[in-house]
Amino acid sequence: MNENKQTENRLIPQRKQPQWKLHQQIAHFATDLDRLPDAQEARQNPPRSAPQHLLPMVF
Repeated sequence: MNENKQTENRLIPQRKQPQWKLHQQIAHFATDLDRLPDAQEARQNPPRSAPQHLLPMVF
């Protein structure tokens, strides 16, 4: 059971679909974190206070 296939003197591992999909989702999430929101998106997302169960972590 060889999970790798050889192409032109190099081995290419087969992708495991769930793991590959997870890495894709993480990459998209990280890219979105790095992006600044536009004005309309900022207006639609007003600032809110932190949930009460997170307050001990802040103080």
